Amino acid sequence: MIKTILSTLLLSTSVLAANDVLMTEVNPVQKANDFTLQSSSGGPVTLSDYSGKYVLVNFWAHWCTPCIKEFPDMQELYEKVNTDKFEIIAIHAGPYNSEAEEFVEHFGITFPVVSDPDTSLKGWDVPALPISYLIDPEGNISYIAIGPRSWDVKEMNVLLNK
Repeated sequence: MIKTILSTLLLSTSVLAANDVLMTEVNPVQKANDFTLQSSSGGPVTLSDYSGKYVLVNFWAHWCTPCIKEFPDMQELYEKVNTDKFEIIAIHAGPYNSEAEEFVEHFGITFPVVSDPDTSLKGWDVPALPISYLIDPEGNISYIAIGPRSWDVKEMNVLLNK
C-alpha cells in the first residue's frame, strides 16, 4: 500500500515538474507524418499545407478535463502570435460530435479543429491527452508537450525564434 502511494506521489511530482517547461525538445528531430483530416467546418485540413510555418499540433478530446483547461490559453496564444509564421491544429480524438462542437463554440476557438474519428492517425504517438507537438517550418517534430500547458506567449515566441 505504501509502495503504491509513494509511486503515485513520484509520478505526480514528475508530471508537475515536466509541466514547468512549456515544451521539451525532441532530439533528434523527426519528420512529422502528414495527414488530411476533416475540419469542424467541413473542409479538409492537411498538415503539409502549412509548410514554412511552425504548427502546434494538439491532440485533445471534449471529455478530457486537462484539455478543457488548456484550450482558452491556446486560443489566446493563437490570437497573440504572428499567424504568418505560426498555426495551431487541434485534433479531436474520436468522432467530432455535438459535445465537441459545443466545446469549441463555448471557448470561441478560431484555429483549425479537425477530427480523427477512429483515432487511426498513423505515425503519431499519443500516449495521453492532451499532447502537443511543435512542427518546425521544414515539417519536423522539434518539441513535445505531454499534459496541459498554460501556453505562455513569451515562452512560445522563444521556441519560434530559436
